[in-house]
Amino acid sequence: MRILPESIDIARDVTKALAERGGRAADSGLSLPFLASMAAAAGDGDHVDIGSLYGASALVVALIKRKLGLKGDVYCIDPYDQKKRDASVKPSAGLDTPVSATPEELLANAEHFDVELKLIRKNSHPWPEELKDNVFVSAYIDGDHLGEAPMNDFLNLRGRVTGYIGTDNFEEEYADVVRMILFAAAQEDWFLYYKSMIFAALRRILPPRHMDDAGANMVLR
Repeated sequence: MRILPESIDIARDVTKALAERGGRAADSGLSLPFLASMAAAAGDGDHVDIGSLYGASALVVALIKRKLGLKGDVYCIDPYDQKKRDASVKPSAGLDTPVSATPEELLANAEHFDVELKLIRKNSHPWPEELKDNVFVSAYIDGDHLGEAPMNDFLNLRGRVTGYIGTDNFEEEYADVVRMILFAAAQEDWFLYYKSMIFAALRRILPPRHMDDAGANMVLR
């Protein structure tokens, strides 16, 4: 995957702005340039972000779309359940911002960058009724990292995404995220397309070149 110079600039701007505004980008924005480049590769179409917090990941996608003139809305799925998040997420050493954010902070950060984010304030599983018929060109999984949550997110997105699915925290500390990616990459319809540090991207497998028109026009399952 080609990492676009624009994606690096956008990631830097978002990470800096959120810190100045009392928020943060997860892992200091380490995965954001890769995510923005993935969204650019996906082209026109909607994007869905699972686990939005202060909005860093959704913002870089909205900004790279605007920069490159790509069509499509950016949806954010996050329940913003502070009590649950504070109980399940331990702050990293030296973290001086809360582990939780609010929907008001997400939307204020979107307003700061003059982009629109469509917030669905629900858990990602079961899949929100509001998005039951939506199809996306790209998605980003960065919600609950434990237990069956990462796998449920992939299974919910598997037939709804036509291009790429990215994830944060593909690392030893998060075995359930690693398990999900390895499972997804072993399926006939997804391929491990790119990995750098803790970011991993899956690409929906295109029909083989030898398939006829009927096979090439298969609907999403």
